[in-house]
Amino acid sequence: MLKIIPLGGMGNVTRNMFAYETQGKVLLVDCGIGFPDENMPGVDLLIPDISYLENKIDNIVGMILTHGHDDHIAGLPYILPRLGDHFPIYGSPLTAAFAESRIREFQINKRISILDYTQPVKLGPFTIHSIRLTHSIPDTRHLVISTPEGNVYHGSDFKIDLTPIDGIKPDLQKIAEFGQKGISVLLSDSLRSEKEGFSLSEQTLTDSFEREIRTAKGKFIVTTMSSNVHRIQQAVTVAVNHGRKISFIGRSIEQNIKDASRLRMFNLPRQGIVDKRDIRKFPDNQMCVIIAGSQGQTGSSLVRAAAEEHDFVKLKAGDKVIFSSDPIPGNETAVYSTIDTLSQLGIDVVYPDINDNLHVSGHASSGELMLLMELVKPKYFMPIGGTYRHMIQYRKLAVKLGNPEKNVFILDNGQTLILDNPQSAKTGETLQLKNIMVDGYGVGDVGPIVLRDRQSMAKDGIVVAILQLNKETGQLAGKAELVSRGFVFMKESQNLFGEAQRLVEEYLLKHSGKTDFRKIRDEITDKLQDFFFRRTNRHPMILPVIIEI
Repeated sequence: MLKIIPLGGMGNVTRNMFAYETQGKVLLVDCGIGFPDENMPGVDLLIPDISYLENKIDNIVGMILTHGHDDHIAGLPYILPRLGDHFPIYGSPLTAAFAESRIREFQINKRISILDYTQPVKLGPFTIHSIRLTHSIPDTRHLVISTPEGNVYHGSDFKIDLTPIDGIKPDLQKIAEFGQKGISVLLSDSLRSEKEGFSLSEQTLTDSFEREIRTAKGKFIVTTMSSNVHRIQQAVTVAVNHGRKISFIGRSIEQNIKDASRLRMFNLPRQGIVDKRDIRKFPDNQMCVIIAGSQGQTGSSLVRAAAEEHDFVKLKAGDKVIFSSDPIPGNETAVYSTIDTLSQLGIDVVYPDINDNLHVSGHASSGELMLLMELVKPKYFMPIGGTYRHMIQYRKLAVKLGNPEKNVFILDNGQTLILDNPQSAKTGETLQLKNIMVDGYGVGDVGPIVLRDRQSMAKDGIVVAILQLNKETGQLAGKAELVSRGFVFMKESQNLFGEAQRLVEEYLLKHSGKTDFRKIRDEITDKLQDFFFRRTNRHPMILPVIIEI
């Protein structure tokens, strides 16, 4: 029996991680991060819940990385310490380089092995073949995973670009050959299943960069996904042709360009690269800046530059900023806020809403998805990498090609697909997965209760009641002190806080002699919450602090 278990990547676009399990052995595919929404204040990242693997760690035979996007590799630094390093990890050359750079930042020195395109990898009962595909990042791979129960085609993020920047086309012939041999289940990217036709080639963006740079009076600034090496290459080539110097700003972009250049997947101009510390030594109309922060991430280089807080790049009227990416679902507010801030500075901001020729998707549209279905010819289908509506639309495409609707499995994270043999697939148990949140150095120590407290503070603020109590008698020494943050302006609410202070003091006087400080703390919390709600219709967080004297 083969189990295919999505630990992430179902019903959303991120946190991609899949477990394949047969004969007591486990193969992992991808290990990505997700992004918090507005209901997760203070949370930096989300990672897959690997609690299912905790009792199976010794049975993990390996991990395969399909490509170098953070939602497929950036969970490694947080998850590898829990899984150990007894198993190999494979990826294409660029994917391996990006992954190693990520984990080195966390002082993890594990080597990522190169996935040979021409030779299969044997890991326990799994034999893995890799297939070249195109995406918005070079060196993307699809996988054919052969097991005793049948062959599975793992088709992570892709599009079929027949004119890629690097000239390396998708290997449609190899896909067709595996289709002829027999594929039981096709797991396929479904993110653009709603779009008709074929996604545009990356090549189409060169003309757009060319048009925009001609009208840039000051610095020509391009922001895009830091891993989008081909797009950065096009911007750099156009800028060099116009006699501009190039500077890269942002840790992720600088590292990715370094890795890609070392592998000869990025052509750095022999001359014209300017250290970011020296940008201001050159006239604005002679500079092209490639900067991180296309998703409006807090603390990113572009956001700090927009806030006039960046050490090396100062934006001014006459500069032009090109957003060559769409907002990731959930990041729209941050992206448009950054655009607004730039616009207020007098910057000429160009983004896909006003010029849809500045970004092309890296994901397959309906035409490409159906082409892959026809080449692979699977018995069963399992859409991945999209939201629920994308998976439903993918099912409609499969049915349109004559496949039975019951052969398309729409699963949730944690829901298992079981193959008993190549011709028999069914859903199995559903694991109860949690949101594992990364907050600073903490991994998984922020849960629903902490989030609820943060949401309460963000919405209605906090009131701290500082009480000095005699540890022998429980009597109040002096007066209760109330301090508010984010609730009301205390100087204008003296009467309100005077009443609240008297309420606390009267309670303590009435219960003098009690030293059950936990109960005192809970009852004061309840009384203040009730009082403030009656007076303000708000629910500030109440935090009694008892100092025993």
